[in-house]
Amino acid sequence: MSFQEKSNIAMLVVTGGTYAWYFASSADVLLGGRDSPVEALALTNMKMLLTVGIIIVASIVAHIAIAIAAPSEANEDADERDKLVEMRGDQRGGFVLAVFALGAMASAMTAQPYYLIANLILAGLVASELVKGVSKLVDYRRGV
Repeated sequence: MSFQEKSNIAMLVVTGGTYAWYFASSADVLLGGRDSPVEALALTNMKMLLTVGIIIVASIVAHIAIAIAAPSEANEDADERDKLVEMRGDQRGGFVLAVFALGAMASAMTAQPYYLIANLILAGLVASELVKGVSKLVDYRRGV
């Protein structure tokens, strides 16, 4: 298993786990469980910042652990197969992101609250990264 594949698995786990926590803990706010939109906005902003911090720290720790486990693989350049897998993953993730972007634009045109639009955009970015990660994992396992 190459360093790029291990990195992809680590980022898939970190991203999926962290944002699953974020959206599960923010569900009451996003579904209108708060009385004040200002309170909802402040709460989601703080959770977004915390989530970004967790992602950064967890990804750094994961990549350091992967590099320590196999230092010779960490210095290898991506070969043609890795570049092709990355390109296909980006393409598939881009399609998902485009769908969510259209949904966010529709939400903005229907005058939805700002925190809902922001979270829809965030959900699109997360869904795009998850589709990209799963696509790359499948491509690596299938031998493309």
